[in-house]
Amino acid sequence: MVVIARTFVYDVADPIRPRLVCRASDTVIHLVDGSAIAYTTVVGGQVVIVRRDLTTGAESQIAKLRSNPNVATTAWTSDGSLEVYGTYLPRANSRWLEQIHLWSNGADHILYSFDAGPGGFAGRWSARAILEFSPDHAYIAISDTNYSAQNYDVRIFSIADRSQKLVTGTQGLAAGGGTWLSNDRFVWASGSGSLMQWTPTGGAAVLRSERWFTPTVSSDGQWLAGTLLTDTSNPRVLIVAVAGGSTYTTGLGSTQAFVTPTVVWYVQEQAGNGGPNGTVHAVDVTNKTDRLVTFRAGEAPVASGGYPLCCTING
Repeated sequence: MVVIARTFVYDVADPIRPRLVCRASDTVIHLVDGSAIAYTTVVGGQVVIVRRDLTTGAESQIAKLRSNPNVATTAWTSDGSLEVYGTYLPRANSRWLEQIHLWSNGADHILYSFDAGPGGFAGRWSARAILEFSPDHAYIAISDTNYSAQNYDVRIFSIADRSQKLVTGTQGLAAGGGTWLSNDRFVWASGSGSLMQWTPTGGAAVLRSERWFTPTVSSDGQWLAGTLLTDTSNPRVLIVAVAGGSTYTTGLGSTQAFVTPTVVWYVQEQAGNGGPNGTVHAVDVTNKTDRLVTFRAGEAPVASGGYPLCCTING
């Protein structure tokens, strides 16, 4: 199973001919395991996490959340033990004090605060929100852009002691997304035009010099893919082996995601900044094949207006 755009659950036993298992409405979905999902709903005015068995349809309430789980501004674990969210205190001149909270060990903590306001970058290749727990839930990566369009710092915090391990100080350069490669290795697309990485022992350093956008990693941590913006009018998808050596660049394409450890979906682009045309491709990194994905009628990952949502994957 795989979750696409946080709202579509597909059976990708055959990634060329996937089967839609379910889709969400007014909520987001986490994949718990191969046969269960977790999603949020409102019960008695309280946001709760519900576990649904995909085989039997049985549902059970797991935990309550402290805030409305907006897809861009709240992160939560499927057991409800961890949650990151923002609150704000109004200030003069349409500004506010943003406070970022961490719920952990049964208590609420303020991780940090910053002065925020409206306005900022706009456009297709501008800032992309980062709000993702590491796989072992030891760290959380956060971009201030989640909460204020004119704030661009990327930060990493330790969950155990809530200490800040990284703040980028991007000075007006908005990050284009990021992801955890492993329990303690995070990568993000820097607004300065390179792919950066952070580790607890090495700190922040350049990983690759190309301009990446929305990097994503395979479930086994062996492959990394991102939209390559060497020419922003004609984007392509770049796939690289994390250990180095093997690379693959697609034709015109963007918005990639690994749906299996070795298969990447991406959306075909029209030349000359024409945007995505809705055709989904699948690249197999083991044999370097690029094939069209065939969805059943009405099962393609598109928004209600027909815009393709593929292939942002659930974190």
